[in-house]
Order: sequence, then C-alpha cells, then structure tokens
Amino acid sequence: MTPPAHPDGGGSSLKNAQYGEAAPDPTAVREDEGGDERSFRELVRIRSFRDLWFAQALSQTAHNGIHFVELIMIARLTQSSGHVGIMILAFSLPAVFFSASAGVIVDRLPKRRILFYSNLVRIFTALSYIAALHVLHGRPLLLWVYSITFFASAIGQFFAPAEAAMIPLLVGRRRLLTANSLFNLTMTATQVLGLIIIFPLLVKIGALLLGAGREFDLSFAVVASFYAVAAWLVRHLPADKPQPITVNEPSAVRKALREIREGWAFIRDHKMLWVPMVNLSMTATLVMILATIAPNFAAHVLRVSQEDAVYIFAPAGIGMVLGTFLIGRFGHRLRRESLSNAGMVGQGVVVGALGLAGWVLQGSAQLIFIVAGLALLLGFGFAAIGIPAQTMLQERTPARIRGRVFSVQFLLANLFSIPPMLFAGTLADRISIPPVAVITAMGVLVLAAISVWITRRYEEREAHAEEVEREWRAAEHWAELEAELDGATVEQLFTRDGARRDVHQSHRQELRPED
Repeated sequence: MTPPAHPDGGGSSLKNAQYGEAAPDPTAVREDEGGDERSFRELVRIRSFRDLWFAQALSQTAHNGIHFVELIMIARLTQSSGHVGIMILAFSLPAVFFSASAGVIVDRLPKRRILFYSNLVRIFTALSYIAALHVLHGRPLLLWVYSITFFASAIGQFFAPAEAAMIPLLVGRRRLLTANSLFNLTMTATQVLGLIIIFPLLVKIGALLLGAGREFDLSFAVVASFYAVAAWLVRHLPADKPQPITVNEPSAVRKALREIREGWAFIRDHKMLWVPMVNLSMTATLVMILATIAPNFAAHVLRVSQEDAVYIFAPAGIGMVLGTFLIGRFGHRLRRESLSNAGMVGQGVVVGALGLAGWVLQGSAQLIFIVAGLALLLGFGFAAIGIPAQTMLQERTPARIRGRVFSVQFLLANLFSIPPMLFAGTLADRISIPPVAVITAMGVLVLAAISVWITRRYEEREAHAEEVEREWRAAEHWAELEAELDGATVEQLFTRDGARRDVHQSHRQELRPED
C-alpha cells in the first residue's frame, strides 16, 4: 500500500526505500514556496519530471514519425497496398503479443533501466534502416525491414508502461492528475508533430538534399537522434526499486494469459458488453484498412505524392476533436448504444462515398477537396463510435475486472483487424482501391446491422428485467410494511408523522382487507 504523501510530494527517504519509490527530487516545488503546486508551470520545475516529459516528447515523436516513414518507404519500394498492410502488421503485432505481459515485467525490473535501454536499442534499429537501404535489395531488403520493424515495436511496448509507472514516483499523489493531463496532451501533440508536420517535411527535404533513393536517410537519422537524446534524459532520473519476485509467483506470461481468460469469460457471460466490443473492434479494423490503402490512394487516385496524403486526411483529426467536444457536451442526451450504432452507420456511408468519389472523379482537382471533407466526417464518426462504446465498457464492468476486460478488448480488436486489413491490401493491388473502399463500406454496414440487432435484443431483455425488478421490489416493500405493522402497535408506529400514518394505514388496508 502506498504511504501517505509527504508535504513535498515525494515522501521520506525511508518510505521511498521501503515502497520501491524513487528518491525525492530536490528540485520539487514545496507548497510554502508560493504558487500553485498543481499547475503545469510548477510541475515542470521538478527536474526529474521535466526530463521524463522531454524524453516522452522526443521518443513518441520519433515513434510516430518512423511509422509514417516506414509506410511511405514500403509503398514506394513495392507500389503495393498488400505490402503496406504487412508493414502495419509488423509494428502492430507486438502490441498484441507483449502489451499484456509488459506491465508485469515492468513491475519486476528497474523502470529507469527499462526507459534507458528501450531508447538505446531503438537508436540502432533506426540506423539499421539506412544501412539496409544501401546494402540490400529486393526480397532480402523487405524481410529485413519487416523484421527490424517488429523488433523495434516490441521494444517500444515496454517504454509506455515504464513511463506511466515512473510518473507517480516523481511527482507524488497530489500532482498526479496534472502530470497525467500534461502527458496525455503531449501524446496527442507528438502524433501531430510526427505524422503531419516533422517527418512529411523531412521526407521532402531528404529527397531534395540527398536525391532519389536516399530520401529516407535523413528521416531515420533524425529518429535515431531523438531516441539518443531521450536515452540521455532518462539516464538521469532517480533510481527506483522494483518489486521483489516471490518464489511461487507465476510468470508474467502465465499471469497475463490467466487475466485474459478471466476477462474473456466475463465478456462472454455478459451480453450487454457485446455491442461496445463489436463497435470498438470495427473501428480498429477500419483504421487499419484505411491506413493500408491511404498511401497508394494518394498516388493512384488523388495523383499526389504519397507523403502528401497525410495533409489530405488531416481533417480527420479535426473531426475527432469536434466530435469529442460535441459528444462530451451533448452525448448524455442519447442512449450510448444508439449513438455508437449511429456512428457505425455513418462510417459505412462515408467510406462508401469515399470509394465512389474516387471511382468517378479519379485524378480530378475537386476530388482532393471532397476527400478532405469526407475525412472530417470520418474523424467525427470515430469519436461517435469510440467514446460511447468505451463508456459502456467502463459503466458495465466492475472495477475489480475492468482492466482485464479492456485487455481482452484491445487484444480482440487487433486480432480481428488483421485478416480484413491484409485482404483489403491484397485486393486493392488486384482490382484497385476505390472498389475496395466500397466493399469495406458494405462490411461496416453489415456489422452496424448486427450491432443494432444485438442492441434491440439487449433492450428488450433489459426492459423485461426492469419490470420484474419493479414487481419484486413492490412485493418486498409490501412484505416489509406488513412485518413492521405486525411487530408494533399503530400508535407507536404512526405518531411521528401524520402523513406517514395515512400512507401506512392505506398500505395496511391493501394488505389486509379483512381487518
């Protein structure tokens, strides 16, 4: 159990040693120094937290940026949406295989060491792309790229839980909400920086400075430098003490598998969770399919460079922000299931319109503006599906098993998205991308229909259960009143309140008409 927080937010040295916490940071802001200790400004004055925050910003920007560069690189090397799908698989599968056990392993090893070595290893994986592009060709090059991408992504699975576990050790309990808010805001900012601003520009600058065939060298070099600085920053974090390993304790893999089985058993037995599970899995699948066909959609349908596709689809981010705001403000007026299912139907219509527009207006200037507008609606639709679906999972799952349910949801969403993504990429290479978008839209609409059917069955059962519960509570209420009247005189029970006496006398007459 975590000891009470010390006034400086760090705790005493003895308690830190006892509970495996990092040593208190001498730069931490004390309450008596003035200012709001929970503000962002005061928080970043804590040197160790500031170092971790900067390391997160650099590491996550590099993480998002290298995935963008990998997709563009594979699209140019192969001109195949199927190979783009394999690349997405290479950096997505490690999350399926290692995310469940990563948290358990992080608790057993020093977190500072995990943060340092996860960044250090990824320096060399980023630089290996440069060497491979100049030494290898054809199938050996692709095999190396896929393998090193899988390995680097697997290493990255340990950075995020180690980082999250390190935050409370550096800032204390009272500043934890502010610290997490800053880290979440930074996470979103790094996606914008890595995917939309920095690395699309670096690909263009690399092509201008280094020429064709070497345009990705600059991007991989910048990724390596970001990881290097991040490793240097986390090396100076306070040391932490990992949890001891007991003799009979199950391994991390066995523990993760057991928790997944428990989460799956709970989902299987509670059909009210099936709607959010279907909707969230569909969202993950649609994201993977769109990411697979986006580079070649830009090159062959929009007739723009592949790295410029991110700017055309960037309005999706604006749509997500807009949807998040509106649903957070007004979404409570609708049923969770109705809102999420409406988002499913809307996504099917928008993806179908995207395919039809590309089919009819291929290569035209107005198609770019149409796609940008549809991307805005896509982002809004993702928010309309995801927010109420995740809320349903949270509301309908007890706290004791909630983490296991979300682990199963994450696992199933990734597993179910892999076959459609690979199929869509392969089919796009054979029949072109617009028909694949139309087929994808039809699949989304079918899943939306299934989700609506499950919702209606659940609503009927819920209404019946509520009716039975009302009848049961009414009967129980009458029985309690009867027992109360049998155990005392009328004068003792009803002299407190005249109104209550009238109500109880009326109930007694209904229960005992013979009296």
